[in-house]
Amino acid sequence: MEAATLEFAMYGIAGARVDRIANLAKANKSLIYEYFGNKEQLFQSVLQRHLAEVYQTVHFSAVDLPDYATKLFDFAMDHPHLMRLVMWNGLEKQPHWPLDDSSSLDAQVRAIRRQQEQGQMDATYPPEFLLTLIITLASAWTAANPLGMSIAPDADAKRASLRAAIASAVQRLCMPSPRAGDQPLGVGQL
Repeated sequence: MEAATLEFAMYGIAGARVDRIANLAKANKSLIYEYFGNKEQLFQSVLQRHLAEVYQTVHFSAVDLPDYATKLFDFAMDHPHLMRLVMWNGLEKQPHWPLDDSSSLDAQVRAIRRQQEQGQMDATYPPEFLLTLIITLASAWTAANPLGMSIAPDADAKRASLRAAIASAVQRLCMPSPRAGDQPLGVGQL
């Protein structure tokens, strides 16, 4: 799985080679095919393993979305291969999303919706959009890495500054609107 993670993160599904994975893992190529079926199924297994780790490590709370966003940010920064796998999954238009069948994403959307309905959170944006926005804010930095954090001498300070900015942005997005009568935007209105 480690060899497959490295290969898929580097080359995506189309560019990955099972013979390189087998070589790096010191495994038999035909046994990999026998166990996983094909390269796409191996990729899905790798992605599912890493997404399960996110769900187990980064606990979601609709009551404290800034905290969730900063924990997700730290996880993404510490696991840049995960974001590459997610990007490859999207770029290669994979029809399956691991853990999607009534997964925690559905539960997270429902929890955000409840907070909005109770007036505890701004309802301007649909919960699906808000969750996508928060995940994007928290995870975009690993792919773009605009500050060169991994090599900068003051990387910890820049990471802390980004973490604080993400928390502040999410707080502002979720803060209940003080104006009465605000109507939520539909997805088509965004």
